[in-house]
Amino acid sequence: MLEEGIHTDVTINTSDGTLKAHRAVLSASSPVFERMFIHDLKEKESSTIEIEDMSLESCMALLSYIYGNIKHDEFWKHRLALLGAANKYDIADLKECCEESLLEDINSSNVLERLQEAWLYQLNNLKKGCLTYLFDFLKIYDVRDEVDDFFKHADRDLMLEMFQEVLTVWKPA
Repeated sequence: MLEEGIHTDVTINTSDGTLKAHRAVLSASSPVFERMFIHDLKEKESSTIEIEDMSLESCMALLSYIYGNIKHDEFWKHRLALLGAANKYDIADLKECCEESLLEDINSSNVLERLQEAWLYQLNNLKKGCLTYLFDFLKIYDVRDEVDDFFKHADRDLMLEMFQEVLTVWKPA
């Protein structure tokens, strides 16, 4: 239905293109989409949804997930964009899938970014995984140069949690 555009009744404008979809499918997957089409909002009247914070490719990955035919590599490639969309459109199962996926490959080059995403989207398992990686496995030393910049932009409550984690694992000599 999605690929062939059979009986589509809504247009989605992304940052770099346009897609077609079905109101019923979108509404069934997301309470946010459902409200757009139930209440007298511009989306109901115009049959158009503006998703300008996603690329055409990422939005197609979102639709593929919603329609149940996303491929693993497509999900993997777009999981950060999908996480943002899952949060924005209240798609709980997608948010959970993204969190699990992001937990799988935490490393020194992405741990601080993942920690920030975990904080932003309230992903407790991902946050715990990142803090464990940094402090229990002593990888904080691997990201020593990046931590300074991270602290300049991080939320105060997140920094407090990090400091509390340091105190939890710190064993004075």
